[in-house]
Amino acid sequence: MKKLNNAIRNSFDSTIRKARETLSNQRGDFYISDAVKIIIAVVLGALLLAALTAIFNSTVIPRITQEITRLFG
Repeated sequence: MKKLNNAIRNSFDSTIRKARETLSNQRGDFYISDAVKIIIAVVLGALLLAALTAIFNSTVIPRITQEITRLFG
């Protein structure tokens, strides 16, 4: 009976130790910071693309259309 209690206690202590090591592990910090950098880059890229699309649709394309119409009209 004493061996069984010791085995259960050792197993429980080992599980607790592994849980503490896992919770105090900071090796995944770089993955989180890299993911945040990627998200920021994607958002900034989308904003830049939206701004360029708005500029082209409001100024460049109408001007090109007007010039082509004037050239062939």
